[in-house]
Amino acid sequence: MRRLTEHVKQLKKMYSIEDGRLKGEGDWEKLPLFWFILFLSYKCTRRCNYCYAFNQVGDENKLEMDENTFARLLEWIPEVWKVNNVKVNTIVFLGGEPLLRTDRIKKIMDSVYKNTDGIQGSLYTNGDLIDTVNWDDLEDIQWITTNITDITIKELSRRMKIIGERSNVIGQTIVATLDNYNLERILDITRFGIENGYRLRYQKDLYREPGAEYSKRLLKKYHELCDLLENYIVKGFDVHTTFLLDTLIPLWDLESSPYPCGKRLAAVYPDGTIGPCIRDHSFKTGTIFDTNPLNKIQCDTFHYDVAKPNIPDECKECESKTTCQGGCPHDKLLLNGTTSGKSVACDIHKEIIPRLRYLDKLKNNRK
Repeated sequence: MRRLTEHVKQLKKMYSIEDGRLKGEGDWEKLPLFWFILFLSYKCTRRCNYCYAFNQVGDENKLEMDENTFARLLEWIPEVWKVNNVKVNTIVFLGGEPLLRTDRIKKIMDSVYKNTDGIQGSLYTNGDLIDTVNWDDLEDIQWITTNITDITIKELSRRMKIIGERSNVIGQTIVATLDNYNLERILDITRFGIENGYRLRYQKDLYREPGAEYSKRLLKKYHELCDLLENYIVKGFDVHTTFLLDTLIPLWDLESSPYPCGKRLAAVYPDGTIGPCIRDHSFKTGTIFDTNPLNKIQCDTFHYDVAKPNIPDECKECESKTTCQGGCPHDKLLLNGTTSGKSVACDIHKEIIPRLRYLDKLKNNRK
């Protein structure tokens, strides 16, 4: 498509020109350091028990952004981009189901490419609407992540094939929340994903599977997953571990935290409020109508950083600290009522992060 070519050129120019804006170090220079997370609507084709919006918004999950707020959002994103001093930004469309309103996705991306140096476009979908969606509205989306929910792998394959044929995406990802059903078939999902060139992303089920028993099952499956991935790497497959498990970045070895939570992440909700966390829809710090937007998203509570004073010394001396960073603040708040202390997945991280790092080194040494 014509616009795809124009915008790819724009993004390449953005990556190449040195303009003094903040960017990742070394191999991480194309990693987005600022994240616009847009929940334009809570309307959805499903009611998944593990959904963050469903669990926190409840009966209000039909709420959709009104026209006045949406018009302000079109102005607000370029305004934030101009002052955030970040070179690589990304816009992620979430919900609800974003494919219900692709016209708004198009308007936002048109505004972005008109008023900024370019921003990566990403979309999460359950794929229910891929047969009827207007693909012209999605021509600027580079990455699409499809949630397998409870559909068969055969149906997932059909949906992702359609996305590959009709969209302009340069990469597709499969995401699965590991409820009982998906936890049992995680290896089958992985085989399908790796063998077809898709990236993978797995998330814990925090709402329906609390307790030590679930953690034991999860750890066991993660080890089986790592065994499987190692076999695929040896066979020459391209295996990616960044964001594979609960958004972890295993190969990050810099002392600074790579996670933008509470610093360089703006979650925008349908009523125009904003917050510092993609998962916590009840914690708000302001609105897109407020002045000083960068100040409004700064929130120490959600800083995902091992350097915070309420993180134990044990974490700061751990060999996995640059990846774990003391654990997700939201998960600790949800399960423990405080952001202090170790990660709620500490036992899992201690065993699995070293394995993920080994897998990356194994793949890199193969090149």
